Amino acid sequence: MAIPRSSLLLVLSLILLTTTKPAYAVAEAYVDPDDGKTVMQIVEARGYDVEEHKVTTSDSYILTMYRLPKTYTESQLNASAAPNKPAVYLIHGLLDSSFTYVCNYRITHIIEHTLGTLGARLIVRNI
Repeated sequence: MAIPRSSLLLVLSLILLTTTKPAYAVAEAYVDPDDGKTVMQIVEARGYDVEEHKVTTSDSYILTMYRLPKTYTESQLNASAAPNKPAVYLIHGLLDSSFTYVCNYRITHIIEHTLGTLGARLIVRNI
């Protein structure tokens, strides 16, 4: 008894489909290495010295402020911070946080380089 051509083609097609690899590659999901870290941990991981300060306002609201007392170079060399630097106070926009200034390494580096060139200390406020 002969096997009909349509059945033979169907069986061969199923065999080919199950034994061949897909032509596309499955991409791995990118996991940000900073995911789940605090602002302090991110800044420290990028090589800066950082201090966290809690400030209580007159209406008993507690603000968290982060201070970068040294430039990147001073932090890496473990050198003393240059004396009498003016302070630059960065405040984020409404419904935002100080994470804005540290989440993008290039922006952080540009801000620090610009302020370091001016001889300023950086203070970031988090409300």
